Amino acid sequence: MRIEKLLILSFLLTSSVALAGIVTYTSSSAFEAALAGAPNQVEDYATFSAGTLIAAGSTLNGITYTSFNLVGSSTQDGIISNQFNSFSGLSLGANENNGAAQFFFDSDSFNISFASTYAIGVFFNVNQNSGTFGIVSPVGNASTGSASYDTGTFVFAGLISTTPFTSAQIFSDSGGNGTASYNIPEIILAQAVPEPAAFTMIALGTAFIAALLLIQRRRVT
Repeated sequence: MRIEKLLILSFLLTSSVALAGIVTYTSSSAFEAALAGAPNQVEDYATFSAGTLIAAGSTLNGITYTSFNLVGSSTQDGIISNQFNSFSGLSLGANENNGAAQFFFDSDSFNISFASTYAIGVFFNVNQNSGTFGIVSPVGNASTGSASYDTGTFVFAGLISTTPFTSAQIFSDSGGNGTASYNIPEIILAQAVPEPAAFTMIALGTAFIAALLLIQRRRVT
């Protein structure tokens, strides 16, 4: 009976690992601390010029902008803008066909692909209390509200995964209010990250259960 209870506990712990394969962040400082100095790529658009167009399928600095999903616009590409707050003076916006300023409107999104990565973090330049902003990836999702800023006028969403991935979608959603416009001042990608301590503990726990089962088998035989 005792061994059965241990098996149940082991199953629950293993299930928790499957559900906790990613850790999400709304704090850029916590995200960077979790990376613990792991090599990363930072795209702050500083190497471009204002007005540079990014056509769907273009690869710039190792990031491929596979598609832009601009609601109500026949123009489906991005543009480098110097009109709004950013770290470098430049940011990624949407090249809308209606003469609007160079930013993404509410519910606009874009898809990117990149080398095999374990972490992604995105800063969004937004109006306060304007909606939800986030990341959808093959390994899981991360999002942040806009009730308070992370840095300056930026909110932050990030995730670290135990499984590598090569693509993500960046999005906004105001729940139908039409307020969640944004531009992107920075994207962070990390190709290698330390194994989270929680997963190490689970692995040790699983090894302990296996050892107990082996002892029990020897007693039975």
